[in-house]
Amino acid sequence: MNLDYKFMISDFPIVLRALPVTLALTLWSMLFAVAVAVLFGAIILRNVPILKQIVMAINSFLKGIPLIVQLLFCYYAIPYLLSNLDGFLFIKFDPRNVPYFGAAVTAFAFNFGAYMTDVVVSSVKAVDKGQLEACYSVGMTKFQGMMKIIIPQAAVISIPNMANYFIWLLKATSIASVVNVVEMLTTARISASDGYQYMEAYLVAAAIYWIVCIVVERLIKRLDVRVGSYNKKLTVA
Repeated sequence: MNLDYKFMISDFPIVLRALPVTLALTLWSMLFAVAVAVLFGAIILRNVPILKQIVMAINSFLKGIPLIVQLLFCYYAIPYLLSNLDGFLFIKFDPRNVPYFGAAVTAFAFNFGAYMTDVVVSSVKAVDKGQLEACYSVGMTKFQGMMKIIIPQAAVISIPNMANYFIWLLKATSIASVVNVVEMLTTARISASDGYQYMEAYLVAAAIYWIVCIVVERLIKRLDVRVGSYNKKLTVA
């Protein structure tokens, strides 16, 4: 098999133009996934009756259903929901402008949020309980102790796992094409359609994903070193 290297060089900037869409999809999905994880984690840690069982059932459901099925569900469910809410509380639904990007973000956020809930719960539990008791001894309330002592340390503990989920999410956005989101992989497929040079186009997309993942990993390592030093200072104090 002979690769068309000339096409690959010319195709690189074309595929690269879709990188902002991929990054935006990743960042927005990660932001809402963290929000879902914190909310679900708080309910589990607080052991809220009934709500805890509901959250655990939702988590089990989201983990047990393939991500692509959740994408397709949001792809059809969100336009259906918006069409039924058309005119309610100033909501306007335009069938010619379906929010495919929002559907993808919703699916990614809930799917990864379910997995990241375990990270939130385990990170909080990893902090020594004696530190909260020490907060009480100096006159802090439980809320103050959680916000100033426990949560900052739990956030530091969660960074490696959260970073892994961020990278997995970045790569998972490649299947957003099933809901008409034109990200890097879709752009690569479109660019190769004229000359059927799909192998070359996919190799270009793979190279860009790899480069971005390397950059993200290095940035996370720097962040981990900085917050690690902060954690040591906090522990010593």
